[in-house]
Amino acid sequence: MKPVLVACAGLLCLATAPAPPQRLVTVDDLMRLRSIADVRISPDGRRVAYVVSGASLDQNAYVPELYIVDATGGTPLRMTHATRIANRPLPRPLLRWSPDGTALSFLALIDEVPQVVVMDPRGGEARRVTSSRDGVVNYAWAPDAKRIAFVAPEPASPEEDRRRKDKTYVIHVDRDERPTRLWIQDVAVGAAAKPLTPLDQFVNAIDWTPDGGQIVYSASSRTGFLAPYYTRVYRVAATGGKPQPVVDRPGMNTSPRASPDGKWIAFVSTDRQMGVMATRGLYLVPFAGGESRYLTRTLQAWVSDFAWMPDSKSILLQPNEGTFSHADHMFEQHLVRVRLADERAEPLTEGPTANYSFSISADGSRLAYRSVTAETMGDVFLMETASRRATRVTDVNPELRELAVGSLRPIHWRSFDGMEIWGLLLTPPGYAKRTRIPLVVYCHGGPIGGFTYGVFPQFMHTVGQVDPYPVQAMASAGMAILFPMPRGGSGYGVENFRAIVNAWGEGDYKDIMAGVDYVVSEGIADPDRLGVMGASYGGFMTSWIVTQTDRFKAASTGASVNDLTDAYYLGEGGDFMVDYFGLPWEAAASYVAHSPVTFAANVKTPLLIQHGENDRRVPLAQAQKFYRALIAHNATVEFDIYPRGGHVLYEPTLQREQMQRNLEWFARWLKPVAPPTSDANPR
Repeated sequence: MKPVLVACAGLLCLATAPAPPQRLVTVDDLMRLRSIADVRISPDGRRVAYVVSGASLDQNAYVPELYIVDATGGTPLRMTHATRIANRPLPRPLLRWSPDGTALSFLALIDEVPQVVVMDPRGGEARRVTSSRDGVVNYAWAPDAKRIAFVAPEPASPEEDRRRKDKTYVIHVDRDERPTRLWIQDVAVGAAAKPLTPLDQFVNAIDWTPDGGQIVYSASSRTGFLAPYYTRVYRVAATGGKPQPVVDRPGMNTSPRASPDGKWIAFVSTDRQMGVMATRGLYLVPFAGGESRYLTRTLQAWVSDFAWMPDSKSILLQPNEGTFSHADHMFEQHLVRVRLADERAEPLTEGPTANYSFSISADGSRLAYRSVTAETMGDVFLMETASRRATRVTDVNPELRELAVGSLRPIHWRSFDGMEIWGLLLTPPGYAKRTRIPLVVYCHGGPIGGFTYGVFPQFMHTVGQVDPYPVQAMASAGMAILFPMPRGGSGYGVENFRAIVNAWGEGDYKDIMAGVDYVVSEGIADPDRLGVMGASYGGFMTSWIVTQTDRFKAASTGASVNDLTDAYYLGEGGDFMVDYFGLPWEAAASYVAHSPVTFAANVKTPLLIQHGENDRRVPLAQAQKFYRALIAHNATVEFDIYPRGGHVLYEPTLQREQMQRNLEWFARWLKPVAPPTSDANPR
């Protein structure tokens, strides 16, 4: 079944008018595109609230706007004007309807700090509810619609305030951490908040029981990169008291949700396993505690979000890794319903789409979500769950119809050992295999990561412009882009994640090069005009590739791991390296043998290095070290440092600069020829 397009009066007029000529895509076009940051259906299923975020170069920030649209479609009503929806570093609205549907809440910036605000869905500006000094991290409405529970840091002590003011404050590493606590507060104006959790717990997720008498939550005993693997599930009375453990076992145990009938708690868990490759499955435990049940055992997928269906007989979830979709479907992300009775998993969405940010009406009859296709940024869809009939109710980026975007399709090839490897191939608008063209390989991050459909295939789950590579603008310039999914990443099952343990740059490198050979053999890629790019783990892979072969005529590596030993010692997620290589003092030879900097003397490919000044995940020293080694060996290399930038860039001005730089870098070395706009296929 294909989604049915609903057109309001204005859209019908557009449909009957002659289609305007399409033009090629530029970086500025990509910067003007808007992303849907959050979608929430009203309890009665008649309205859908959603937040649209667009980049403002003038403000150098993302500007989110809240809208409400009727479930049957029509013209959306903008709800916010003066209120600043939380947008730092990216929009994170946390839209919520009150259980009775009379109020709409979200996080807004008040004195530059995120607070819960509430507004009348009929109009008017929002009013502040919380006054957390350091801002709210998460929150949930009580079933009576009179209270909220929220997560916020414990305020600083007067002594800490004094020391910060007189500049004598010292950071004591791994000491004196202020916990994130669970608080409860009446929604009434001027109500005070009361903490419910102790100072030795770092709370990260919360949910109310159906009767409003208790709150279930997950909390860790520590902070830092490994904190999620030390989470436990608790419940506490809304009136206060000692929290009671519900799930007390090693590994990740997080995101608890109470069933509508009050009998169960569903939660995401790695079931005593530690580390980034552990499966994050969905589990059930009786409300009072006891043995847990692995609900998604047959699904074997990571669960990123889920919600109970109102009858408590099934759960709707969003899997984002694993084996539910494979082969040519691995680029899709569907919403899946799992039945408690038999653990049967069935997708509610279908087709070449990636779906996010879903919510369910109170009676379960309607589902609202964001759906992305290959050539879009995503729109809000509404589904009748009984028939699974889906209707598009927004048109967030109508200007996409004016752009001649390239064609994105799945392809596959055999690697060195016979393994079938898949990827996406983006070709220029109107390209019909009439001539060989430049090919740029885009290596994904992770290693546990991958691509989906969409204008920004690696970042459709967030604001797309965090992607440093403007692939549609590159296609409009006459380049093809290969998005390979090598072993060690998503799409081949959770056991495949371990395929590159102690082996970065081995089988995954060969998988990618086999994909290049395949696109060349198909008569598409010009073997003398090849490029490669990627950031984070994709940056590692790019740096590694140019130390192993001179087939590429240009490369761009961003936020890249170039020295694995430094990644352990200097990065905020250094423990990540132990999962793949062990401890560096015990596996020193392997760390050195798999580091691109070790082989810097081999680099013959012109290389652009890009790095954020304040990258804590992969510190700037990684780029500086590789750059110095390349200079010492007389390589052709340029090095850009982005001020204020982190592991990704959040400021629109820097994002635009980085995308334009990459476009020009590959155009300089690969000499593409832009297709005539008349070749573009109208859509």
